[in-house]
Amino acid sequence: MAITNRDVKLFESQRLTDEEDGGGRVTGNEVIDGNVNNLFQDISRIDRTISDVALRKAFIGISTDNNNIYLGSHLILTEPPKDQNVSVLVRPAWA
Repeated sequence: MAITNRDVKLFESQRLTDEEDGGGRVTGNEVIDGNVNNLFQDISRIDRTISDVALRKAFIGISTDNNNIYLGSHLILTEPPKDQNVSVLVRPAWA
């Protein structure tokens, strides 16, 4: 059985915080697409007014019942965030 797009998933890190110890290793908790506040908390009015930077570490992985090899992977952001005051940066682990 081949690996499909549905098998490629985004997973949470151990600590989804802006604290000094934020991040950590990958967990088995999938970040469900379309769920509000699945990685970040709401943006407060103060943060919108004076600006704020919030960082989160997440992992892309394959979740299947087989051991097929996944070759030629890449990541493309095709849509900007719905909030015009929010921007996104994707940084690969090897960069």
